Amino acid sequence: MAIRALQLLLFSLGIVWAWVLSVTHPEQTQVPGFLIALSISWWLTPEIRSRALRLGLVDKPDEERRIHKVPVPRLGGVAIYISFVLTITIMIAITGMFPKQDGLAGIAVGGTLIFVLGLLDDLESLPAKVKLLVQVLAGCAAYSLGVRIKQIPIPATMNFDLGFLHIHGGEPIQLGIWSLPLTVFWLVGISNAVNLIDGMDGLAAGVSAISALTIWAVALADSIGRPYAALFAAVLAGALMGFLRWNFNPARIFLGDSGAYLTGFILGAVSITGVLKGATAVTLIVPTFIIVLLILFFPLLDTTWAIIRRVSRGKSIFQPDAEHIHHRLLQAGLTQKTAAYIIYGISAALGLVAAHLVKQDSYFLILSVSVLAMAVFFAEVVNRHRQRKQRRKPEEAATTQAVDGSPQTNPPAGDSPADRGLGTTAGER
Repeated sequence: MAIRALQLLLFSLGIVWAWVLSVTHPEQTQVPGFLIALSISWWLTPEIRSRALRLGLVDKPDEERRIHKVPVPRLGGVAIYISFVLTITIMIAITGMFPKQDGLAGIAVGGTLIFVLGLLDDLESLPAKVKLLVQVLAGCAAYSLGVRIKQIPIPATMNFDLGFLHIHGGEPIQLGIWSLPLTVFWLVGISNAVNLIDGMDGLAAGVSAISALTIWAVALADSIGRPYAALFAAVLAGALMGFLRWNFNPARIFLGDSGAYLTGFILGAVSITGVLKGATAVTLIVPTFIIVLLILFFPLLDTTWAIIRRVSRGKSIFQPDAEHIHHRLLQAGLTQKTAAYIIYGISAALGLVAAHLVKQDSYFLILSVSVLAMAVFFAEVVNRHRQRKQRRKPEEAATTQAVDGSPQTNPPAGDSPADRGLGTTAGER
């Protein structure tokens, strides 16, 4: 009951806060959006987990590269999708406005296509070529609805003349006919990058949440000015944080392909609408694509290295292996939690650099410290309260049996191997 009350409190606070801001500052509703998405995801994730267990929709540790030891539900993407869509719908209803140029329709249609693709792949494995085709279609749909990389702003102080390449400070690089393929390549690439790092408890969700927080801060910079793109990032960060409560080691539910593809697609789309399209060259320190690379550094690095590694060995780039960065850290003797903390720290540090480049480092630090405090509260207060309740159940059952002699036939809730969900997600399914 205490947990339900806390979830309801967060949801109500977000609704009231958004309602108050909608009158005077509808463009400043990022924090309410975060709280609403957090509360919905936190409540919805265990419900979906229970249904996935009953239906037998679990990820089985039947391959050598799989780290987890027991079957774990893999439909976490359903919670992310519902939380994101429902929260955005609520925010539209409250504020009554969303500018078309922020690509909401493109994110909604393209995200839904790629979510359905991932969900079908979670239910029954699909061929790699089919998945790539649908991902390209989702990218094209988003492009047609406004998610487009048309130009790359260049700082006014930056001038290059390399003979074959001329860059004049203050003049953005116009992509022309390359706009469509580059946009689709970016959206498909980030979607697959997040899926590739989804190989350890809480890794993809945690790194993606940090990236979303960074985009949130960067998009609100004076030189960017994309408050609604910042709201999309805030809502995604909230949905991921609520999910991470159940996905961190030991994970009891995985993102699945549906969650990894969807999260990557939204990050890719919001990085376009909230960073690349919003910047003005006059106040930039570095080109915007460098800021985006800093924000999404880890998934891009791991994916690039995986492609180089597989191609150099004459293997298909779609063939999974156990040589990702997180695998290397585990092979070095680190625990999953320690490896996750290291990667989180690097991602957050690079996010701080990205925020500093647009003079939003203070805002990013405030967001990070606030979210970290919330995470510590979940870990130290909520989890310990739940663990104490679970410890009391066997003691109470033993007392009852000693008094009336009745046998204990059912194990305590959350004490079976499937409920404990020890281990990690496999990624690259």
